[in-house]
Amino acid sequence: MHDPTAAMFGGVCGHAGLFSDANDFTALMQMLLNGGSYGGKQYFKPSTVNLFTQKYYDYCRRGLGFDKPETIPGKGSPCISDVSAETYGHQGFTGTVVWVDPKYNLIFTFLSNRVYPDEENRKILTLGIREKIHQAIYDAMFTSTTDKKP
Repeated sequence: MHDPTAAMFGGVCGHAGLFSDANDFTALMQMLLNGGSYGGKQYFKPSTVNLFTQKYYDYCRRGLGFDKPETIPGKGSPCISDVSAETYGHQGFTGTVVWVDPKYNLIFTFLSNRVYPDEENRKILTLGIREKIHQAIYDAMFTSTTDKKP
């Protein structure tokens, strides 16, 4: 079991894990990016999506539903510096990450299992794999002379 707290509860725990594949998870994020609609059906009100994807307090980068880029100078941010302030997302215990950047209509989904074969595996963290891939996407978006990096 890759989540020790869930293991203590017999393997089922309300906080534990993302159980999906990249396609379905990205579809969920696309629904949020679309203001709560997907495939012609409205699942959430746009105001609800906005509430859960915005910062909740000025002194904290977290929103009600998602993490946000850090805006306080000198504090570490969970995402790369090229994302817009509108970005929201989450990094999970096992290394899974999603960042949605509404300004650029971009969804970055990275599914992984950082804790394989055990919790001591920190290669995704120490090598900065997620950040490097995310940065490569932004670099590719702004390679022409007419486009400028954010």
